[in-house]
Amino acid sequence: MSLQGQALSFGSAEGVLLGGCLTLVETTLSTPWELDTRGGILLLEDRGMKPWQVDRALIHLQQAGKFKDVRGIVLGDFPDCAAPVEGIATVFDVCERILKPQGIPIVFGAPVGHTARPMLTVPLGVRARLNASGAGTLEILEGAVTS
Repeated sequence: MSLQGQALSFGSAEGVLLGGCLTLVETTLSTPWELDTRGGILLLEDRGMKPWQVDRALIHLQQAGKFKDVRGIVLGDFPDCAAPVEGIATVFDVCERILKPQGIPIVFGAPVGHTARPMLTVPLGVRARLNASGAGTLEILEGAVTS
C-alpha cells in the first residue's frame, strides 16, 4: 500500500509493525504495556500537539531507548499540529532533526490514526516491509487475523 507521505530517510526495512498514537506510546514507558521496539517498524501518529510537544515526546522515547534497534519508522500526518507562530520549527522539522540521524528508513505524512484524509487501515503486530522512497510503501507480509 502507498503510504501517501514522503520519505524523510531513504531505504527499506522489515520487522514487526507496532506503535500507535505518540502520546499513548509515550505513556506506556515503565509500565507492563511498554512496547519492545527492537527489530520493529515503529508507527507513530497523533493530533493536536504543538511541535515542541512532539519534540518532547520523541526525545523521551529516544532517551528511553525506544529507537535503538528499530528498523524503520512510519509517521502520521499530525493534523492540527501547526506551530502557533510563523517561522518556528514544524512537526516535520522536529521529526527530521530527532529521527533522521537514526539512519533508518522513515516515511512522514501517512494518513494513519488521527488524520483528516481517508485513513489507511494498518494492522499492528504483523511482519511488514517498509520502503522509504517517494511517497513510501508498506507491504504487510503476514495475515493479521487467524482462525
